[in-house]
Amino acid sequence: MSKLIIKSTENLTFKVFRKLYMNKAFRNELLQSLLDGPHLIRTYIDSGGKIFELIKDASIESDEINLIIKDNPNVKIHSMQHDLFTKISGLSSVTGLMALINIPPSDSIELHGLCLLLDKIQDPGNLGGIIRTAAAVGVSSVFLSEGCSDVWSPKTLRGSQGSHFFLSCYENQNLENLIGLFEFPVYALSMKGESLYKTELPKNIAIILGSEGQGLSLKLLDKSTKTISIPMNQGIESLNVGSAASIIMYEYYRQSQSHVKA
Repeated sequence: MSKLIIKSTENLTFKVFRKLYMNKAFRNELLQSLLDGPHLIRTYIDSGGKIFELIKDASIESDEINLIIKDNPNVKIHSMQHDLFTKISGLSSVTGLMALINIPPSDSIELHGLCLLLDKIQDPGNLGGIIRTAAAVGVSSVFLSEGCSDVWSPKTLRGSQGSHFFLSCYENQNLENLIGLFEFPVYALSMKGESLYKTELPKNIAIILGSEGQGLSLKLLDKSTKTISIPMNQGIESLNVGSAASIIMYEYYRQSQSHVKA
């Protein structure tokens, strides 16, 4: 184990970590990202992932951090002054530990069960929350259009709390072309669709969700098998996309469990 003490923002290693945290193009160039926090790092390791370097806040000690370091004796550790550690993420509340990982390659596309198609979801917190719920209900695959927030950004990873590691995420997908590959229904969430609670959701189904501001494009709506909606009281125009996704996924989960019990 080697230890590097970083004390300056001019340090090359600091600059690389800062850029990895903040810059999607740089992450895509290196095919690497950062896991922020012991819990996220431990979840990744437990899922079979390999960490390559650790970045530790020199001012923070905890049993959880020390155990991760002990369990990975051959991993290089970069020890940073507290103010530099906070500059990597820009967060005032720090976790004390980050890990450098390779972005996993996408597996061959799986088309079964509940598949989510996400069109231009902008907010990494929303995206992370959607992925976290998707893993909880057993979604098989999540497909993201061009223009979606970066799946492997530290902010999205933090929002999902490691749920990325338990399902398949496919970025930069042409959703219009993808729909043609499905041999089962493709439903789109719309304000004017059939009520979700009056709709039977088949075992194999794809559901399309649109961006926070624009919703779904007319082309995607036209290509869908049918449109569904979430009932709301008068005067309420829409739900946050993360909330809407959770409602739909858990209704699918409820219906699928009812079929199993029957």
